[in-house]
Amino acid sequence: MKTTLKIILAAAALLIGSCTPAMAREGVSRWCVSTNIPTWLLLGTANAELHLATGNHWSVQAGIKYNPFTYAGGTSGQLHIRQLTPSADIRYWTDSVWHGWWAGAGVVVSEYSLALPCYERYLDGNLAGTKLISGYDFALSDWLSLSLGAGVAVAWHRTSYYQGPVCGRLKDRRKGVTIFPSDIIVAMRINL
Repeated sequence: MKTTLKIILAAAALLIGSCTPAMAREGVSRWCVSTNIPTWLLLGTANAELHLATGNHWSVQAGIKYNPFTYAGGTSGQLHIRQLTPSADIRYWTDSVWHGWWAGAGVVVSEYSLALPCYERYLDGNLAGTKLISGYDFALSDWLSLSLGAGVAVAWHRTSYYQGPVCGRLKDRRKGVTIFPSDIIVAMRINL
């Protein structure tokens, strides 16, 4: 996982560093930060994205989701959605950056662990893949925007399933390709 994370971060840094912004509109911010509200509802999963406009219609993003929390730890009612998920993507804006419709593609890697008492399966694993995303940005002011969108990912995963969160008795191991919703976006973006 650490090697994969280093490769993703190096690729994002190279992509961002090699871009020469050519902003035609006056007053358009090159840099933005955002956070996705639904992700915070996943038992407190912290998340942030750094955005860079690389032209009138293109931007690149690098983001991270992190949740180390466990609730009712050590019991049969243990609850957690722990994850470390870095991602990077590139977006095309139909009007101009930070305004209107956009579509993009990117990469995602994740190390995760899930324990839901009603699910009766406790699992952990990792994945790596690609995602397609699309959405629309509404300007709320000169410095604040609301971004709505959704995405789907195709990824290779390796997952271990356990009898319970405490005993750790392995029930099954699976690996293969999976398709899943990667993003439900209701994000607040601040132009820097």
